[in-house]
Amino acid sequence: RVENDYIQLPLKEKSLDFSNPCDNIKNIDFDFMESFIRELEEERIRELNAYLLATGLKDYALSAEEEKALEAFKTVQWGEFEFKQIFNNIKQGRRLKKEDQKEGTIPFVMSGTTNTGVVGYISNPVASFPSNSITVDIFGNTFYRNFDFGAGDDTGVYWNDKENYSKDEMLFFTAAMGKSLFGKFDYGNKLRSSQSFDIKMQLPTKNNKPDYATMETFIKAVEKLVIKDVVLYADSKIETTKNVVKKDLEYKINEDTGLLN
Repeated sequence: RVENDYIQLPLKEKSLDFSNPCDNIKNIDFDFMESFIRELEEERIRELNAYLLATGLKDYALSAEEEKALEAFKTVQWGEFEFKQIFNNIKQGRRLKKEDQKEGTIPFVMSGTTNTGVVGYISNPVASFPSNSITVDIFGNTFYRNFDFGAGDDTGVYWNDKENYSKDEMLFFTAAMGKSLFGKFDYGNKLRSSQSFDIKMQLPTKNNKPDYATMETFIKAVEKLVIKDVVLYADSKIETTKNVVKKDLEYKINEDTGLLN
């Protein structure tokens, strides 16, 4: 069936005879296709570079403290802590069927990993949950949320409104919770937030208490290691683009001044 299908491509000039589109192959504007895709790529790279600068992720060099934290992590002391020891709020979302969801601006979280569980943006007066929270769905999928949101009844929400946990500490909790829940829940054994109070996760300890400083420094170091390749890629593409533009400009100048042979 595919042999008889067609795709649309730009042509250098309009063909008067479309009875056999295959005859237009010699008229395909490959130069336009290449330049168009290159412009799209350059636009995305510029957006990526602006994001890296705005978020401070452009700086991927590890500090002495971060290097020390990575090395010390091999011998860190671990302890087990129940979810309820870390979070003073553990709530379940509320049921909202898809056909009842009204379009709006509130991110609505349900079970699943696609788009980190955000299924859409609604305006329904659902239970609202604060930013700097962690969601855990019925399958144990765990995500950090740095924005206010609503959640369905297949998602539990975890936060602490008395402890001022930093984003990096919350990211560490997210990873630790995900590891403790991995592979334990499915359609036949769904997780509800009310069942998770006594579930334990492993955290670095100091004097038998969570070592928040180690967690925060470690996450910052890992973030830099992860973003390093992205920054180097963006820088490389930007530099390549600059060189291409420079050569095109030099060629144009030489062409206009008659210096080309």
